[in-house]
Amino acid sequence: MEFFMNPGAMFLGCLGTSEQKFLVKLIETAAQSGYTRFVEPCAGTFAMANLAVQNGFRPEQIETSDVNMMSTVLGYAITGQSLESLEIHAQGFEDSELLDPATALYAQLFLRTSKNAGNDYFYQMFTDLRLRRQDHIESINRQIEVVRNLLHGMSYRTLDMWEHLKGVLDDPHALVIANPPTYFSGYEKFYDTQGKMTWKEPEYQMFNPETGHQQFYDMCMGAKALVLCYQEKRVGEAVGYTIYARSGTRADLNAYITSNREEEATALANGKKIKRPSESKLEPLDCSTLPRDYEIKEDSKVQVIPIKAAQAQYYRALWTHNFVGSSATYNRALLIDGYVAGVFGLSKMAADSVFVWYVMKVPHEQYRLGRLCYMLAQNRAFVDTLLDSIEQEKVVKMRTAMLTKYPENKEVRGIMKLVNRIEDKQNGYKLTYEAKLIAGRSEQQTLIEWLRREKQWQTSRTKVSTSKDAQ
Repeated sequence: MEFFMNPGAMFLGCLGTSEQKFLVKLIETAAQSGYTRFVEPCAGTFAMANLAVQNGFRPEQIETSDVNMMSTVLGYAITGQSLESLEIHAQGFEDSELLDPATALYAQLFLRTSKNAGNDYFYQMFTDLRLRRQDHIESINRQIEVVRNLLHGMSYRTLDMWEHLKGVLDDPHALVIANPPTYFSGYEKFYDTQGKMTWKEPEYQMFNPETGHQQFYDMCMGAKALVLCYQEKRVGEAVGYTIYARSGTRADLNAYITSNREEEATALANGKKIKRPSESKLEPLDCSTLPRDYEIKEDSKVQVIPIKAAQAQYYRALWTHNFVGSSATYNRALLIDGYVAGVFGLSKMAADSVFVWYVMKVPHEQYRLGRLCYMLAQNRAFVDTLLDSIEQEKVVKMRTAMLTKYPENKEVRGIMKLVNRIEDKQNGYKLTYEAKLIAGRSEQQTLIEWLRREKQWQTSRTKVSTSKDAQ
């Protein structure tokens, strides 16, 4: 008996075909309407991430989380994270074997099947799993490869749903689809091995559908993010605004998909593009913009400070022609001697990296201030301010992507390395750059290093110009 019967089986979850069809149109229209962040807490077998990546969202726009071991092993395999930190132990298996995702998933299936081996049906399953162990592991590995190829670039964290929600609900560009357990202790009962398999399980709050959905919407109803939740309830007991319903899922329960914003979610589900929830009014910081001819010195004071999205949008619109904003989780401003010199935005997009969404700077007569923003964003000490202790161990590099008419971007030359170049019919090229984070470099040291490089660049330009004039 195969662990996964076909490549799509991994994504079936508990949603029926009609629910998935309903969500496909909603997700597709949301991606077309300016939603740039797709969030799946309680990821399970990544059913929603699968729908998202096939209907308009890029893998790097997708973030997922869960607290059960199967999802975590699969999530780590997709995102390239080592299983060593999970400290998995299983009866009858060497710890070293369990560093392989396929073997770890097989071990869990084998051991939770063994507890029911007294039943003839499960005994047949258990016998087949035992006798064809390697066949099953190879089958699981093939399925992991399918999922990895589809979703590679998304992020996954072992994280309680409630904690994940806290970090995303204030983002008007985020679409959140949650599928918490439909009955109390659902995950715990399904994955129970009677203690034969253990791992470094995270702390989390068990979800009780009797009270959990109300708690969920108490938290989400006024959120800037658009939130959807799947639930199974009796007639009249669904929590939130119902945008989809199907009768007779089990016993006297019906399937519901509910939302925190009924009209918007319904419009998206009907294929109607919507105007994305408006940003707050653009507003400048309480300090002046750096003059274009300002002399920057080695002893100039450089600072990176957190700013609100509305403040970032103000400067991006000010310095960019035909500005169209993209969202970032963290918006920061670069101050030089108290003047605003640039703004940039980052998100935690993948297991091993932070992603720079945008860099905008003062048009300066002498210096390339965008390069200073990238160099500051590359500092380990700065990146650590965005991460929790577990993420700090995993994140080792910075990434960015850009559309350009040219096959190379000179603004990041010498700072980041080009790792992917794709021709784009409309814009020329899509370039992806990355760089390792730099430890032990302060903001002031970064400024000094940047000035050294800028002066070197200016000297080389002068030599080229003089040579051309001589010819």
